[in-house]
Amino acid sequence: MTQFFGALSTGVVIFLLLLSLVGTLIPIIPGVLLMWVIVFIYALVDGFTAVSTTSFIIISLITLVTGTSDIWLTLFGTKKGGASVKSMLIGTVGAVVGSFLLPIVGTIAGYIGGLLLGEYWQHGDWEVAKKAGFGGLAGWGVATVIQFVGGIFIFAIFLWQVIF
Repeated sequence: MTQFFGALSTGVVIFLLLLSLVGTLIPIIPGVLLMWVIVFIYALVDGFTAVSTTSFIIISLITLVTGTSDIWLTLFGTKKGGASVKSMLIGTVGAVVGSFLLPIVGTIAGYIGGLLLGEYWQHGDWEVAKKAGFGGLAGWGVATVIQFVGGIFIFAIFLWQVIF
């Protein structure tokens, strides 16, 4: 009976990890962080026997780098596109407002809209504003891919530790 509940709980964890992996593709859901929390709880309850401490440290490092990539890559892309700090702050406010008005898509649309408005107000030139907006969008897109790939690595490490 204990093996049944162990297999059932592992199956539930795998399902939750897969849902969180899909969450990496949705801007407002912190999919990689959710994956880390799920693995942490599983490892804690299991006493770090199925998931070794070393594997958990590797998963934590992957989470740290990929889970924050939407922040630093978006800022890098925006800065590379020529946006000012003021425009990035306006974009951040736009992302927060957009998240509430139109969940999922509103986060990206609000950020890009805020960047465009901030740069247009500062320079009075839509071409400059579009360049900054495209840089922010490109950074966000790359970050999404990195988070998804990081999530795949976390999932693979978990499966390798628990099943094999």
